[in-house]
Amino acid sequence: MDPLSIAGLGLGAASLAFQLFAGCIKGFVLLSTAHNLGKDGATLLCMLNLQEIRLTHWARRAGLLSVSHELDKRLNAVVVQAVLKELENLLLNTEKLKSRYKLGLKAVSISTPSTSRAELPPVGGVLDVAISDETRREIMFKAGLFQDRNDFPGRLRWAAVDKSRFEEYVGQIRLFVHELWALLDPLRQDELASGIQMVLSHVIGTSRQIEGLNALKETLQHSSVAPTNDDSSLASAAEIKAIGMSASTMAVFSPSEPSSNPSRVTSHENSSSSTPHSTSSTVPTSSRTAIHLESTKIQDCMAIQGNPDINLARYDREMVLIEWKELPVHSRSKIMARVQDLAILLSARKHPTFRSLRCKGIAPDGGAPRIAFVFELPDSIISFQPPRPLRTQLRGNPSVTRRLQLALRITQSVRYFHMAGWLHKNLQSSNVLILEPGDGLPVCPEHQGLEPILAGFAFSRLDSASEISEQPSADPQRDIYRHPEAMGEPSESFTAAKDVYALGTILLEIGEWRSLKSLVEKIVNVGKPEVPLIQLAKIRPFLLEEGAKGGLATLRFRMGDVYASVTKMMLSGKIPERFAPAKDSGPIVTPNLLDVAVRELGRCII
Repeated sequence: MDPLSIAGLGLGAASLAFQLFAGCIKGFVLLSTAHNLGKDGATLLCMLNLQEIRLTHWARRAGLLSVSHELDKRLNAVVVQAVLKELENLLLNTEKLKSRYKLGLKAVSISTPSTSRAELPPVGGVLDVAISDETRREIMFKAGLFQDRNDFPGRLRWAAVDKSRFEEYVGQIRLFVHELWALLDPLRQDELASGIQMVLSHVIGTSRQIEGLNALKETLQHSSVAPTNDDSSLASAAEIKAIGMSASTMAVFSPSEPSSNPSRVTSHENSSSSTPHSTSSTVPTSSRTAIHLESTKIQDCMAIQGNPDINLARYDREMVLIEWKELPVHSRSKIMARVQDLAILLSARKHPTFRSLRCKGIAPDGGAPRIAFVFELPDSIISFQPPRPLRTQLRGNPSVTRRLQLALRITQSVRYFHMAGWLHKNLQSSNVLILEPGDGLPVCPEHQGLEPILAGFAFSRLDSASEISEQPSADPQRDIYRHPEAMGEPSESFTAAKDVYALGTILLEIGEWRSLKSLVEKIVNVGKPEVPLIQLAKIRPFLLEEGAKGGLATLRFRMGDVYASVTKMMLSGKIPERFAPAKDSGPIVTPNLLDVAVRELGRCII
């Protein structure tokens, strides 16, 4: 059964607003199932589907998907009906579609009258998880548009499609949907936007279609369809996910050439079409390369304070950041393939919310079994002090507001990397670098908060059970950030939940503004050269304890209920009931823990 709660659609007479809404759904179905959209079919279909999802979410909030189908009495029924009527006409009037937008549609005859809907292609597209054909049928049946639940509108074929005209058409649809959203109070509009973001996050995180992810990226980047900053971040996540999927299967390493030109690791992206709108079975996308740099050009290396694995250096006279990765002899070939994939991922341009440096390339160390990831530093670095690990910055008295902003930014960064299909595997405060204005420089508005950069990617990999799990070197001062199941010899594959646990320890440090080492010293002394794993395993139960002697004892006092609950949620891996969606909100997908964390932290205003 579709999560839109079909059973909640009652059998009584449908309201006029509900009938008009059902007519809009019929229009979306006719347009979405029409054949022959052309080479841009996946993107155009995605643009259309996104507006259908936004309309359906609104309809639930407006009461149209309740038992009675009656419009919420707080809304202006006359205005709602007028907007829905205009939208229905825009979606169903093929003559207007042809005359105004130069988009032609023709009916498709079905040779066998007994052909069932099940034998016809579904609406499809990367967003098909958000609303099912069963739901669409039920809505139209309840509105009296069909006499049988199994009926569906006849099939159409696009006779003429111009991409720019189609985008203009979808932009007009979006304006009508936006007018309906604007009739809700601000709180419900915020809940609607949050729900849509969670749907898109789920789609990106679970999709295995490179073409579909690229279509979603283009849709979210299109200003007339989805203009928000959050959508730009999601577009970047969709692109990174597609790059990672391609790189993991297609990367080919080219050995370095004895010349000044860097050699490259190349990835060519291809995907089989899965919709009826594509004109070919294979859709080529962009090529990605990981540049193989020359280690001899790395000069003036200097370890940054608090993390000897990360260096400031110069490459070809340019200031860069270096992360070294050891290459074990027994698994070098497999690890090298992952290094190349990771370099491709980190070299892609990302939205600022990813908060990571761009990788220039990789440089094998000729004198040791290790390789360097070489990162560009931001242009604004001249106005900042050298980046320092968060662990060394836990001093002074930053305001609760600044600490909340810092926690939110780091959580957003991890969320987008997870959404893009990558695990960090080494989250700790020494791998969160902080940029602060340099001494004597005026503090600009954009510099008022602590600016984090996520680093320490040496052990990162795709989120896949088939990927081998490298074990970071044993170090008690780093092990305290790791989930108990991620210590010692790994008995199972590393999972996203273990990254989330480590993120929870960082949020605890930010909230208490003390190092984790000092917070756990009551139960374990990590200053010793060797600490038994059985002792380190006591850390998680201690951190989850909110009693007088537990790790969370004072966090609510210092940061408030929401922050403390989010931190505990990360450490436990369980979403508390207070953060679960209301039963009448009709969640499309099961909430992701990091989506919930970003939502709740973003609502904290101090």
